[in-house]
Amino acid sequence: MLDRPTILFLALIPSDYSPYLASDYGMERSFDLMPHKLSILMLTAWLREHGCDGHYVWANAPDDEGMKVFIDAVEKINPNAIGFSLVTEEMMSNYKAVEKLKEVYPEIPIIVGGPHPTALPEHTIENFPAIDFVSVGEGEKTLEEFLTAVSSGAGKDEIEKIPGLCFKTENSRIVNTGARICIEDINILPDPAYDLLFRPGTHPDKSTAFPLVCSYGCYFRCTFCSVPHGHYRALNPVRVVDRIERVNKQYGVEYFAIRDSFWPPRRDWLDRFCDEVEKRGLKISFHFQTRAGTCTLEQFERLKKIGAKATAIGVEAGDPDVLKSIKKSITLNMARRTMSDMNKVGIFSIAFFIFGNLGETRRTIQASIDFSKELNSSVVFYHVLYPLPGSEAFLSLPDDKKSWWMHGTLPSICDLEVRELESLSREAFLRYPLRWAYLTQHVLGGKLTPEFRAIARRFYLVHLKKYSLGIAERSKFLRVVIHGLKRIFRG
Repeated sequence: MLDRPTILFLALIPSDYSPYLASDYGMERSFDLMPHKLSILMLTAWLREHGCDGHYVWANAPDDEGMKVFIDAVEKINPNAIGFSLVTEEMMSNYKAVEKLKEVYPEIPIIVGGPHPTALPEHTIENFPAIDFVSVGEGEKTLEEFLTAVSSGAGKDEIEKIPGLCFKTENSRIVNTGARICIEDINILPDPAYDLLFRPGTHPDKSTAFPLVCSYGCYFRCTFCSVPHGHYRALNPVRVVDRIERVNKQYGVEYFAIRDSFWPPRRDWLDRFCDEVEKRGLKISFHFQTRAGTCTLEQFERLKKIGAKATAIGVEAGDPDVLKSIKKSITLNMARRTMSDMNKVGIFSIAFFIFGNLGETRRTIQASIDFSKELNSSVVFYHVLYPLPGSEAFLSLPDDKKSWWMHGTLPSICDLEVRELESLSREAFLRYPLRWAYLTQHVLGGKLTPEFRAIARRFYLVHLKKYSLGIAERSKFLRVVIHGLKRIFRG
């Protein structure tokens, strides 16, 4: 019998998880984010402080082997509830696991949260019957009250009094209990339950980038983003450094991945953060994503001094009208200054662009490609727009396209087909480093550290090889030779 109300969190994490194509470019040390769900670690920490408990188990896929991992965990823990934290791209694969678990354990309630269920709570309950409850929005207090109610045998009439839930009653009526009031001061939140990530006595290896979040919500309202807008709250910078120091000492962690949508919250916040790291003499490394115009040249210099290795900015578009239409709240000149400052300092710079926003044309996409070359970041990624539930872009879809993620067919919200957008993004990515300006800034010159210069060099050489082979294969004779050599080497 469990001493405290307990939830078992489950997650599917592919064994080849690599969000930044690390294996191709030697980025394992610097960019492979620990793929575990930080939200689960944060929820578990809250539950532990409020009379409940949480466990966390992950598997590679919802196949027989993965389900055995999940079922063994359920048998061992015998939880009061099973939980999943889901984004849109994971919804269908995770639901396969949910269905199988519900077949084996029909009496254990399954609750899901995360950006996707939060955006579509009623749709989730209506279309995914193996899911019993949706936790809408920030789930700390909701989950605490839900677990306490479930463990005491409360019926759905009692659960209906808990804000932040969506579910079906016994007579198949869908109930949404309304918005939960958010925690105003997130400094009261405990450190994430990082111990769930390691077996007793083990520590993260040197290639691990440990997850860290410093804020909730977002100032901005970018049309492509499904992160809840408004009600932005940030941890005190001293609190953040406290957390870094504890994790550093307890687990030997040296590298952190700051996973806020944008960081730092403000310039004065950053100054206090840097003061604390310097005062305590912490020997750490980290990377983060910022917004164009947030940091000054002097702050980038200071960030590099205290351990910043890489910084990404979401530029998204090179056409000023598109930038305005997607409500990015930056200008091209802001992006120019920020990228120039990073390159001057020698921080490994990353730029993100999105192809396919509302109103985009070949001309505006070419403007993005041209602007990315002008910025000349160490790496650039061009993504095709995913109109995610919860985003303004999603609302641009006709009703018959809004369930695209259930059927695996990505829709376009502009006049260009997805196939063309994908082709343009692949070609732009392939050709990006094959420029003299890239060679002189990141491979032959500039201020990158040896580790990151090696990454830039590999980025250039891998793309040069692919591009050269692509040209060669346009010749019938060379195509036959190349394919023959490939067969020989494979054999």
